Amino acid sequence: MRINNSKPKPLNHYVIKLKDLIPKEAFRPARYKLIPMFGHAFMIFLWIYLIVYFNTIISLVLFSILIGISIACIFLYSHELSHGTIIQKQPFYYLAQNFFWAFSGIPPTVWKRVHNLSHHHHVNTYNDPDRKTFKSESSFINNLYNLFIYPNKKLRYFITVGAAMMFYSTKHILAVFYKNGSRPVIVTHRPDYTIKEIRQVFFELLYILSFWTFIWVIVGFSNAIWISLISWYTYSSLVILFIITQHQRDPVFIEIADPLLTTTSVIIPHWLDRIINWHSFHVEHHIFPGINFDYYPIISKGIREMYPDKYERIPLFKAVNEAFSEDILVDDPFM
Repeated sequence: MRINNSKPKPLNHYVIKLKDLIPKEAFRPARYKLIPMFGHAFMIFLWIYLIVYFNTIISLVLFSILIGISIACIFLYSHELSHGTIIQKQPFYYLAQNFFWAFSGIPPTVWKRVHNLSHHHHVNTYNDPDRKTFKSESSFINNLYNLFIYPNKKLRYFITVGAAMMFYSTKHILAVFYKNGSRPVIVTHRPDYTIKEIRQVFFELLYILSFWTFIWVIVGFSNAIWISLISWYTYSSLVILFIITQHQRDPVFIEIADPLLTTTSVIIPHWLDRIINWHSFHVEHHIFPGINFDYYPIISKGIREMYPDKYERIPLFKAVNEAFSEDILVDDPFM
């Protein structure tokens, strides 16, 4: 558990202090990022074609792993896309989200409500949909879910953690169809949805199902099962490797979601940072989610200079190891 006795401050405090670090170019739409996004989409369909063409176990496993890698990359770019930094104009913004989020099976309306409008405003507080379960919320189902799906010291590096993104999207999709004010027990927070949003989610799910049904028909039913399992577990494992380092080793609070105390940035090779669209700079993202992610390294230097005692950017596997050193449930907020 990360320990820092600094007094938490609201997001606006950092925005005001750091906004002069951002060049004007960072607010321009980064449409050039559509090139790698469509590139990965093309590669996915190419791997699918090669699976059918060769029709061997080796090719199925190998190309399914490559499909999963491309889905993970599309997921990370879609994350930025959802914040309106790549495409800003409608209807292209919404259409692009539907197309690219379909690869990871996430309806864009669910992502917007859960991630953009809930997690970002309430990170590591009671109303954060991404947090682990507090000890006061202990129950058999919650304990079981947190034991196998979140990193913890009881089942260190257990393979089921690799499937966490699949469970994450499934539980939040199911939660949409609960009444406002209620939620599945394993969902730490369910944002309220309007009737219009619920209807949108329903049609987005139909599109995702049609998208993947088309692929399954091409490859055949038996191949489809293995391709889906291998590729989605690969995608989920790669994405979750970064997600578990971003907040789960950080303290929790009752209300104030201080991005420097509740978020960790990690250190990875520069070439890998470029491939994953600078997702190692997560503190920077929580302060300025609406700018081109390419500018996070510049902001990182400024944060380190202004807040050396609060800002944490540590090696990836050090952060992973610390996340797997936590208890199954976390202590309730103390502030």
